[in-house]
Amino acid sequence: MSLLEIDRLSVGVLSDEVTTDLVHELTLSLDSGQTLCVVGESGSGKTVTVLSIIRLLEFVAPVRTTGAVRLDDVDLTSLNATQMRSFRGRRIGMVFQEALDSLNPAQRIGVQLGEAYWSADAASRRGDLRAQGQARALELLGEVGFPDPERVANLYPHQLSGGMQQRVMIAMALMSSPDLLLADEPTTALDVTTQAEILRLFRTVQQEHQMACVFITHDMGVAAEIADRIAVMYAGRLVEVGPAAEVLSSPRHRYTRALVECVPQVGVRHTRGMPSIVGSVPEAGAKLPGCRFAPRCSHAGDRCRSEEPPLALVTVPVEEVKRVERSETAVVERQAEVACWNPGAGPVALPPPVVTATEAGAEARTEPLLVIDDVRREFVTRSGRAGGLLRLRRRERMPAVDGVSLDIRPGEFFGLVGESGSGKTTLGQIVSALDHPTEGTITVDGQRHTSRGLEGDVRAFRRTVQLVFQDPQSSLDPRHTVGRIIAEPLRELTDLRGADLRRRVERLIDEVGLPKAIIDKLPGQISGGQRQRVAIARALAPEPRLIVADEPTSALDVSVQGQVMNLLLDLRREHNLSYLFITHNLSLILSVADRVGVMKNGRLIEVATPEKLATEPQHDYTRTLLAANPGITPSSPASPEASPASPEASSVSPEAEGTASSRQ
Repeated sequence: MSLLEIDRLSVGVLSDEVTTDLVHELTLSLDSGQTLCVVGESGSGKTVTVLSIIRLLEFVAPVRTTGAVRLDDVDLTSLNATQMRSFRGRRIGMVFQEALDSLNPAQRIGVQLGEAYWSADAASRRGDLRAQGQARALELLGEVGFPDPERVANLYPHQLSGGMQQRVMIAMALMSSPDLLLADEPTTALDVTTQAEILRLFRTVQQEHQMACVFITHDMGVAAEIADRIAVMYAGRLVEVGPAAEVLSSPRHRYTRALVECVPQVGVRHTRGMPSIVGSVPEAGAKLPGCRFAPRCSHAGDRCRSEEPPLALVTVPVEEVKRVERSETAVVERQAEVACWNPGAGPVALPPPVVTATEAGAEARTEPLLVIDDVRREFVTRSGRAGGLLRLRRRERMPAVDGVSLDIRPGEFFGLVGESGSGKTTLGQIVSALDHPTEGTITVDGQRHTSRGLEGDVRAFRRTVQLVFQDPQSSLDPRHTVGRIIAEPLRELTDLRGADLRRRVERLIDEVGLPKAIIDKLPGQISGGQRQRVAIARALAPEPRLIVADEPTSALDVSVQGQVMNLLLDLRREHNLSYLFITHNLSLILSVADRVGVMKNGRLIEVATPEKLATEPQHDYTRTLLAANPGITPSSPASPEASPASPEASSVSPEAEGTASSRQ
């Protein structure tokens, strides 16, 4: 008997007496101590599935649920609100995607952890129970990697970095020693070393507590690091499920194979275009007669378009290394479940590592477009307590960028990597003149930018340098249409008006691969990938020569990430654009960049071509980043010490990490 059994679960949202299906007849099971990774693009139904297990979706929208979700033979879907409350937190723990949004900003960490331990009945919060909760909170803060639990318990959420906040969320989920842990994208937008540490922590606590874990992710590399089994969802359907090694190395469903092929690999160059999946996930409620992936599948036949395939068992031959007196490889047969009329066979044919000359090499003799000369940026903070009018807080100078020198040539794609707090975003803001250096000079196309600000024509500089922000949902005005958003820089920086302005906006929309009908839509009415294309079109509008892209693909699905990167590469060739591309995705930037710079503690510690950086890193920190970078070769979840980056190599003390979070 499995700990968790999901039996033909269907979830629909009710609106105007119409039910829109979000999840359709999902069947899964999970044993104690196992990790099941549910993967797929945004809109596939992953989060809806997790929220339906813990029954939180009904607090967001009116839903209709059929089927059963059994935890130790108790059907959670049949419980009333009071009965279900006794399962949440006690037997089922939850780690949400955005830790800062899930933590109360007005309460200290220790108080919030204690609340997760106390009974839901306020009358039962006796002093002895409070003391037990506080002791348990300190114990778990130490268990999730904080060297000074008492200090952390007295901090507020905003005083912690993203990685520390996520560790607090894991501790909160463990407060009542649950049997089942649900994690919804807990590593999204974290840098590779912090991500490696969080994954190592998940494996450690799961092994020690013998919990079952459902882990939601769109990152196949993360799934390879942590999963025992992988379930692939598409448009609310389960399309493939099986052991992690089999699903990743020999996927049978065409969608799974496409997802694996889209994962960037260190050493594989894609200067002319990255693998991606054409089209997008169909909208919820869309009526498609056959396989829902058929419109995007190059192998689809007539039957695929007319008849939906059921989930059926298939036999997968897998090479397995057996350790006896000497290592020898044998082919064994494993079973997986696949919903496909035309399944693939054999291992995924990933391109081999290649060494190519960088495209910027041909322009090495040209004058640099961007020159950064010994740039420093310091922030002044105040520390200590103000105990009266005569007692002032001590002022401290904190270097966010510390003596960086760099040049980028016309048409060059320069990648900048490093952990959160390394100074990447601060440097990008200085280059785009959203911030000014404390010392040093930035020169862009002959225009100087110093601590006193921009010298010369400000409008000309804005036309030369544009910025693509990390989160298009936050950087696009939700009240303005797409057409107005793209037209804004044209109104401010050019003389285009009226019909000429409209034609230019329409041409930009077409250039970034968006349908013309999108011009009158609001940002909230389009997908995340489309919003990022709108942000790129806005940056492209004044015809800049340099684009500073700050983590533009960090929260995108791997297939959409490929589409966005291909768009940037195409625009680069068409317009001779230069990029300063800021990211924590090492595999991605090594696949497309001409040169890569590595930042640590505000310093640029290494600059090299992707080939040289991947094969001959010169700095220990670069080697740490490469070791922490997730691949798609499954590791053993039962061995937490086999993590790609050991705690000694990748962890940061709370003091240092809290400092780092304020630098960017």
